[in-house]
Amino acid sequence: MRQMSRRALLTCFGLGLASTTVAGQEPSSGQLLLSGYVRSAESREVIRYARIQVAGRDLLVETNRFGYYSLQLQAGAHDITVSYLGYETVTQLVTLETSTTLDFELPIRPLVLADLTASVDREPPDVDPSTVEMSVIRLDMPALSQVPVVLGEADPIRALTLFPGISTANDATTAINVRGGAADENLILLDDSQVFNPAHAIGLFSTFNPDAVGDVTLHKGAIPARYGGRLSSVLDIQQREGNSREFEGSANLGLLASRVSLQGPLAGGDGSWLVTGRRTYADLFLGLSDDPALKESTAFFYDLNAKANIRYGGTGQVMLSGYFGRDRFKLSDIVSVGWGNAAGTLRWNQGFGSVFSHVTLAYSDYDYELQSGFNANAVSLDSRIRNLSLKIDEAWQMSPQSKLEFGVALTNYEIQPANVLPGEGSAVIARSFDTRKALSPEAYIEHELDLGRVTVRYGLRGTRFIRRGAETVYLYENDQPVVYRPTLGLYEPGVVVDSLEFGDGETIESFGSLEPRASVRLGLGGATSLKASYSRTRQYLRLVTNTNSPTPLDIWDPVGPYVKPSTADHLGVAFVRTFSDGAYGLSIEAYYKSIRDVVDYVDGADIIVNDRLETEILEGDGRGYGLELLLRKNEGRLTGWLAYTLARSEQRTPGLTEEDPGINDGAWYPSPYDRTHDLSLTGIYHLSDAWTFGGNFVFATGLPTTFPVSRFQFGGLILGEFGPRNAERISSYHRLDVTLTKRIGRGELQFGVFNVYNRFNAQALAFRQNLDSPLVTEAVETAVFGAVPSISYRFFF
Repeated sequence: MRQMSRRALLTCFGLGLASTTVAGQEPSSGQLLLSGYVRSAESREVIRYARIQVAGRDLLVETNRFGYYSLQLQAGAHDITVSYLGYETVTQLVTLETSTTLDFELPIRPLVLADLTASVDREPPDVDPSTVEMSVIRLDMPALSQVPVVLGEADPIRALTLFPGISTANDATTAINVRGGAADENLILLDDSQVFNPAHAIGLFSTFNPDAVGDVTLHKGAIPARYGGRLSSVLDIQQREGNSREFEGSANLGLLASRVSLQGPLAGGDGSWLVTGRRTYADLFLGLSDDPALKESTAFFYDLNAKANIRYGGTGQVMLSGYFGRDRFKLSDIVSVGWGNAAGTLRWNQGFGSVFSHVTLAYSDYDYELQSGFNANAVSLDSRIRNLSLKIDEAWQMSPQSKLEFGVALTNYEIQPANVLPGEGSAVIARSFDTRKALSPEAYIEHELDLGRVTVRYGLRGTRFIRRGAETVYLYENDQPVVYRPTLGLYEPGVVVDSLEFGDGETIESFGSLEPRASVRLGLGGATSLKASYSRTRQYLRLVTNTNSPTPLDIWDPVGPYVKPSTADHLGVAFVRTFSDGAYGLSIEAYYKSIRDVVDYVDGADIIVNDRLETEILEGDGRGYGLELLLRKNEGRLTGWLAYTLARSEQRTPGLTEEDPGINDGAWYPSPYDRTHDLSLTGIYHLSDAWTFGGNFVFATGLPTTFPVSRFQFGGLILGEFGPRNAERISSYHRLDVTLTKRIGRGELQFGVFNVYNRFNAQALAFRQNLDSPLVTEAVETAVFGAVPSISYRFFF
């Protein structure tokens, strides 16, 4: 098997034809089966979503997200072409005598500019008219390093915001908002382990080290049935496998952080390993300060990724991966904060001809700790969420035109909302909240059928969410945890009349859901298609925050007796076309999303260290709709894309009865993540074999905010009376970023400037009294970054 793959490699470097006769299992009746993996020729890492075509037949398949494929062919000779972005296209003559296993290996495409071109052999999935996929973004990781970034640190999450429908609330967060949804409405997976807080440095960097990431796929609609648990999107990140041919490493030195990556083959050559690490070193400079308070302060983060793969039997693989990251911030002896993620995955993959199986055991843990105050006010606070899941997924290539996927999963959640402990000599009272526990079984089935001009994919996902004890549940007068006081014009917590004690493992509340999914593609010619999709999603966990930008100290809370799960229905239609043999791609997509049981908080809600959050919540509806345009240029010295989104995201929160106003008198109002216009232009220009220039321009409508409309005096203070929620907006946002990369031997030196023309982009708006004239109210806008230069050097060994 290995000899056959090497022969294919040698003959395909020049894009010629290799003639290979393969033999394996005994032939079955009818067609024979050809299956295996598509791999990189240099490292033998799998290539996910590579395209495989058979000459003379209208037959096109893709490798799955683990690089596996299967084809049913007649006995005899077949010209098989395999292609993927950034790799040479390989055409191989395969003579089938029996069903067998064959791995294809693709060499990395060298960048040759002598003819002033740099080409690709297939379209990115967001502008691919030949597949049923829509509302999907898949990052080109090698090109990511050429895109301008903040503070010189390449970041997959920030790169996603350059595409339609993806935004963040401000420059100091990597919490993305997808089609106007909240940050907690995104399911984030790292090798199938959930990531509950994808941020370092209070949001400046994401937790994903680009040296460890092999594939980044974001589904913002048309979500496959195997995913669930969040309303708006799924971000599926797979770590690299490591080089199984030879040892290699790289290091990146930047102004704020450095990274190192090591990888190589396992003993015997039947597998690989990868270890990457990253750390910032601002704390080293703090120690050089003459200020005693700064010398005693700390500010840094670090993370570690590790992965090992063992291959056996041609199509079998066992994978073990892990991630551990931690942030630490300390300001002298005033405050100390730490938070971090830990995740681990054990997976078994096995190809059984036309059936591909994988069993996954995944664990994730996120926690934070806070210490602050002096003497009588000294206090420490900690919180944690963790889960353990077991998944079994099956994919059956029933025929070249028909594929069936199905699976089951069981996930256990444990959430510790808060533990409050007094410091030495503190008057603070210790408190410990009940651990929130839940069990969630899931099952799904999905079928994809290619009928020629028409391709359909339809499926069904079923879920249960069982809230379990041990826990105390409070009972309220008239079963109302929150009530409205007309005389005060305020919402207040309901009156507790009793409580119920649930034992360990006892069911408190149970929810169930069926979530249909469907997509269809209508081909209008070789380069044009229309697509449409529908999906229903349901969310059982939410992040407790009343700001538009989450912090590491926000907690997660499950649905329960007083809070129902949110349910969203997504509709989308798209026009997709490629031009000039794939040199250009265009996607125009319209969507509508309606949401039931959206949680919002009453004015003045107290959500910090509150074990009765149901007393601060109102439920309503949400909706989002918009038009997204993506135009890609895939070939030539200049490559890149133009992304534009015209959209609205709105909420409606009626009162509990006809007598109370709810929020904004029950009318629709902009959600905190509503951006009417969002435009980004990204380009990468290859000046020569050694020099590359990258740039992007971003413009976006300012986010909604609430203004005061009058003032009143109370206790000697002048206070503001605020108007309708989110009725105003902060200033529009725009910036220009550039980067210049010079390749030097086995390394590259990169210069960059974030926000070149030093635009003051307001990230927050606050109101205060003028110090000289207390009767004058001032609006104060806050920006995070002006012009920020960066320099980094990366070398390989």
